[in-house]
Amino acid sequence: MTKITTYPVYSKIATAVPAEIQTRQPQTWRLSAHQITTYEALISNQYDVVINTAMTGDGKSLAAYMPALVNNWPLLTLYPTNELSRDQEMQMPSMQEHWQNKLRHIRVSARLLEQRIADGQARHKLGALDFLSTNYDLILTNPDIFHYMAQFFYTRGGDAPDKLFVRRIVDQFAQFAFDEFHIFSTPQIVSVVNAMLLIREVASGKKFLFLSATPDEQMLAYLDRAGFRVKEIRGEYSHSLITPNKLEWRPIIRGTDIYIEKGKVEEWVEAYLEDRLLPFFRQNHPAAKGAIIVNSVASAYRLHARLAPRFKAEGLSVILNTGLTSDNLKEASRNSNLLIGTSTVDVGVDFRINFLLFESQDAGTFLQRLGRLGRHDDDGQGHAFSQFEAHALVPNFVHERLFANGLTNDGEFTREELATAVRTAYPPPASFPAYAQKWGRIQAAHVFYSLHNPTVRDTYTQTRDNLKQHYWQTFHINIIQAVKDYKEWRTDYKQLLEEAQSFRGGSPLQCGIIDETETGAAQVKQYNLLTLIANARLEWLGKDEFTAVARRLTNDSVPFKTDDLLGWFRFFGFEQTYNPFTFSIYHPIDSWAADRLGQPCILSKIELDMGGAPWLSDLNRHMRQRKFVVTLCRAARDDLRYGFYLPPMFQIHLFRSPLDNSEGSIAFGRYALLLNVALEQRRFDCGGSSALFA
Repeated sequence: MTKITTYPVYSKIATAVPAEIQTRQPQTWRLSAHQITTYEALISNQYDVVINTAMTGDGKSLAAYMPALVNNWPLLTLYPTNELSRDQEMQMPSMQEHWQNKLRHIRVSARLLEQRIADGQARHKLGALDFLSTNYDLILTNPDIFHYMAQFFYTRGGDAPDKLFVRRIVDQFAQFAFDEFHIFSTPQIVSVVNAMLLIREVASGKKFLFLSATPDEQMLAYLDRAGFRVKEIRGEYSHSLITPNKLEWRPIIRGTDIYIEKGKVEEWVEAYLEDRLLPFFRQNHPAAKGAIIVNSVASAYRLHARLAPRFKAEGLSVILNTGLTSDNLKEASRNSNLLIGTSTVDVGVDFRINFLLFESQDAGTFLQRLGRLGRHDDDGQGHAFSQFEAHALVPNFVHERLFANGLTNDGEFTREELATAVRTAYPPPASFPAYAQKWGRIQAAHVFYSLHNPTVRDTYTQTRDNLKQHYWQTFHINIIQAVKDYKEWRTDYKQLLEEAQSFRGGSPLQCGIIDETETGAAQVKQYNLLTLIANARLEWLGKDEFTAVARRLTNDSVPFKTDDLLGWFRFFGFEQTYNPFTFSIYHPIDSWAADRLGQPCILSKIELDMGGAPWLSDLNRHMRQRKFVVTLCRAARDDLRYGFYLPPMFQIHLFRSPLDNSEGSIAFGRYALLLNVALEQRRFDCGGSSALFA
């Protein structure tokens, strides 16, 4: 066991505060220098884009809201996870009360839009979004909805393409804020920069704010090539065991004992439940609140099943918070003694905890998860924390690198020194710089083509000319050729086109489940099939039975379309054992033309192959008829994953063709496009790469 201690972190307090802020600022609030600098950059005419890279816990979110709170600027804020937007929504009433602000605010999600339609408040998503943007000046939503508005997806056949995004959203909002944007990769960066190019052409003076611990170099390059005026703002910090002058510095992260250990969280819990985990809660009761963050939903559920009864015997509560967990349980988890979560709670969520146990597969995840700890002095219920303790579980090679290059056992370090060591220890994940030219161009082509619609063609003549130049300058996209390909693919390869146009990628492997671990309407969910099949306890329902059960549980308001799903199940939790699976591809892969492997294509006749699943034949009977966007490569999965430094959560699977016994790797949906880019960047031989389709 190796242990380090990190110093407390203090943020520099602003020495000069604009008069308009002083008149509104709560007397007990002390603003950091970076918050004032961000506010001043946003309201000035010198910058188009502001990037705030202040540390976790230093109030970046408040910096985003200040122009709205002080000057009543209409603001559209975009959060990458529903949990983060929900966390911000919970803080809005007190924030507005403190700042004497009465801007109407609302959190907009896909579920809200569908609910408004189901309740008869709108006939379609266009109408719902039009109403909300008209009646609320402060909207919290996600970049997915922003992307689809910017791609004109919510307009209907008879509508002018610019009806919602340009004439409502762009006209209405003065500032667009993207929180925790560093978690996104090249496809999402391309999407947002595409939207920014359009906004700049159709409206002047709009401001873009990115809150990001480490801004992506590719994004900075795009912004520079596009000619955006960018201001990057960093926080000013003091790292010290001695409390500095309270009039000049305010605490943001408390000193922490961090145990850096090898292995997985589940193994750690089995080994140390009685002599390390429970003793922390006993010794610090009632001032003990903690979180366990793991890489998989299955692991989280197994840990909950293991720990909940044992903690209950101690008078303590354990509640889940994962992508599969209902909203009610997620909210309740905030007040539990121990929260068990996944990536849903990684990003930005403001926990009041003094114990953290987590695992990570990359540097970004390590730092994000560690950033949940040490943000507050108490649990919010009057119980002061006296110590902060973290247990970080890392792969063996990462542990070796951490303590071979800077860290020492029992050493004391700043959070910044630890962050540097972590980024050095983990291999950098693959980037996909050629994505914009290969697949991002489809989004640009769709916008360009839409602005040539007869209803708006004359209005946007100059805009199209300018965009043509900016697309080339920013992404090196020949927009005329891109539009030509776009028009061809709309007819011949529509499914591939839709995948390229989406924000995070489609969901081709979604299934519907009746979750028997919850009650009522919260039982009805949709989730990624591949997350469940390897170790979930499932029972096949079929579409008709699932729909009937779902309607009974939700009072006939099923929150998603059941026809689009790949399968329908009852879900009873997760097993301890892992049941491996592969995909059977009923095509003679050995006889494929050389230029077909390594390129995305649209395939049916794909089945799942795994042992011991009584529902497999039912699933495959349905799955075989579906068409999927896939990339196949005659190479071992691990050779591609590790040889290309693919991100840890990159979904790539094994396939086998029963027709000729050929084997290799398969990626679906957005991963198929990214794998194609990675293969072409390295000129990897999957059988040829001279054409898109054979």
